[in-house]
Amino acid sequence: MSEVWIQEEQLNAEFYEMVGHYIQLEGTIDSVYFISETMESVDDRDEQREFLLDFLIKQDRYPLYLTFLCDDMMAEEFEEEFNQLGIEYRYELLEEKQAYYTFFKRVTYHPRCFTLPIKDARTLSLALEHTFYLANMNEFYSLSYSENLSFELKRVKEWGRWKNGSIPIFKTEEDTTFITIFYDGAGFFLFSNEDRYSSIQKVCSTFPEDSRLVQINDQLIDQDEEG
Repeated sequence: MSEVWIQEEQLNAEFYEMVGHYIQLEGTIDSVYFISETMESVDDRDEQREFLLDFLIKQDRYPLYLTFLCDDMMAEEFEEEFNQLGIEYRYELLEEKQAYYTFFKRVTYHPRCFTLPIKDARTLSLALEHTFYLANMNEFYSLSYSENLSFELKRVKEWGRWKNGSIPIFKTEEDTTFITIFYDGAGFFLFSNEDRYSSIQKVCSTFPEDSRLVQINDQLIDQDEEG
């Protein structure tokens, strides 16, 4: 059984720093929540992935667009995996340039942005199983119920130095709902303008049946009183 903590977030500078990846919103968003599976051990992120999968399957909404970034070497492996698994995908090369070093030279490349249009629970399960480790590695990773994501090359300051980076921009329309992953894969952020996610109580009603709510914001839930 999953034990779940949910927290309502406020859109401010501290929140955007916590979300990471210099994420920007084009438009307004009504509700944002941080949701985490709390039974997870320090070194094992499988519980988080499994809860996210169960949560998304409970929503029973498709298509769902999974988007992630990776380097060119990993991209070849993903293409081979997706072809073998029968997972539909597309990718684009971002404008940003990154580099890695071999024994002989410095190699530059454009990061690849993969998008997987997921249309059923089986494909969703396979996609998370084969890609979620990227979120654990703090690569950009998101899921959305609409194609509302684009990337722009902008100057950002990272580790005290300025660089050109690929900035994810989510267009927030009336029926927008999307998810980004917290640092080290330790939970996720749910952004939404939909009524079904307009309060903590409504979000909790969409949790998997075998999950148990243990904390709302800073308040621990007394399971004896709940029962």
